[in-house]
Amino acid sequence: MNEMKEAKSIIEGQIEELRRRNKEPEWMTKLRYHALNEFLNAPHSDPVLKNPLDFVVASENEVYPEVKSLDDLPEEMKALLNRLGIAEVEKKYIAGLAVQSDTSIVLNEFLKSWRERGLIVESMEDAVRNHSILKDLFMKQFHPGESKLAAYHTAIWNGGVFLHIKSGLRVPMPLHLFFLIQNSAMAQAPHIIINAEPNSEIHLIEGCTSPVLLRHSLHLDMSEIYVGEGAKVKLSVLQNWPEYVHTRPMTRAIVERGGEFINTSVGLGTGKSNIANPKYLVKENGYVELNTIVLGQRDFFVDLGGEMLLKGEGARGMNASKSVIMDKSTVITRGIIRAQAPRTKGHISCDALILSSESKMETYPGLAAEVDEAELSHEAAIGKIREEELFYLMSRGLKEEEATQLIVKGFVSPLLKDIPLEFVVEIRKIIEMAVSGGL
Repeated sequence: MNEMKEAKSIIEGQIEELRRRNKEPEWMTKLRYHALNEFLNAPHSDPVLKNPLDFVVASENEVYPEVKSLDDLPEEMKALLNRLGIAEVEKKYIAGLAVQSDTSIVLNEFLKSWRERGLIVESMEDAVRNHSILKDLFMKQFHPGESKLAAYHTAIWNGGVFLHIKSGLRVPMPLHLFFLIQNSAMAQAPHIIINAEPNSEIHLIEGCTSPVLLRHSLHLDMSEIYVGEGAKVKLSVLQNWPEYVHTRPMTRAIVERGGEFINTSVGLGTGKSNIANPKYLVKENGYVELNTIVLGQRDFFVDLGGEMLLKGEGARGMNASKSVIMDKSTVITRGIIRAQAPRTKGHISCDALILSSESKMETYPGLAAEVDEAELSHEAAIGKIREEELFYLMSRGLKEEEATQLIVKGFVSPLLKDIPLEFVVEIRKIIEMAVSGGL
């Protein structure tokens, strides 16, 4: 009881600090306090973070001076971006780049001409002050009381971005948003809202990384995506967390009639633990595609789900995952597709390549048809690299390690079709390092 009182006091202090610093509207502060009350009694079933109070700690916000280009960033931050290949990407995709370090946005660079055409990209702190539409979108797909982590996020959310695409606007190049954690024992809780109006198109690349920390850190992001009629939204998430970071991404999307949402998640460094269960509601003739690549290393624990509700006639959903499991890691993939309307189609595919006898893989596909005219299917395959494959490649002059690297890269390649080439090159390098024990 004393711990809960202490946690309540700390969160209250953080809410007041965020209210003053962000000069946020009254409705947002009320929402934060509502979430705090929900936090005290909300359920909690996280198998790793059994006591979320460990992360309810006071921390100082480090605010960097205004940064106008990558050259102005601190050296340690530039080194991290270079590891991800971001500097090269910025040269080719000058549409925009935003970097959030802990709770502070340190780089925000977007072409002004796109705003004039109807593209709004703002930090979430600015957006809740500047755009009344946020009151109708923020936390409309989640409820703070559904879990302690959802309540905690709502109470202390910090950072994130509001991305609004005007009806009919098509942005031809990806936009980039990157999160860096530099302080330990704190929760980074960015809130991301994508609002794509009818017949618009956008591709957002979200990258996450961190230096090696002395204590555990929690990345607790929440994304709410609204895909209008006939709109197309792509969200690519690239994670490269070290062993001391726990990640709990929460993603939900509503896809209107004829809309399309493709969500690709690449977990090259999943952190000490990564647990996620995104949910998608798909209306008439809408389409959702969830592609997940997981690189299980060390003793990391990964549990990734995905729920699709095919609500409208002709709605379709695809959930595909490929896991490469090494060392003593545990990877669990879950997926469920519920068909509630005629002429709906859904498919779940779970594939895993096991490179260590001490690793563990579990997969739980689920299909539920509530109507007669629904086509639902699933497939799963778990196995090791076949000796004849290694023998063939080695007979062509490759060493065993090189052959293994080539097989693993070929295994994950089908799910990288929506990732820009610059990132694919970097992903392949990290896979090579992981397979050879260099990570």
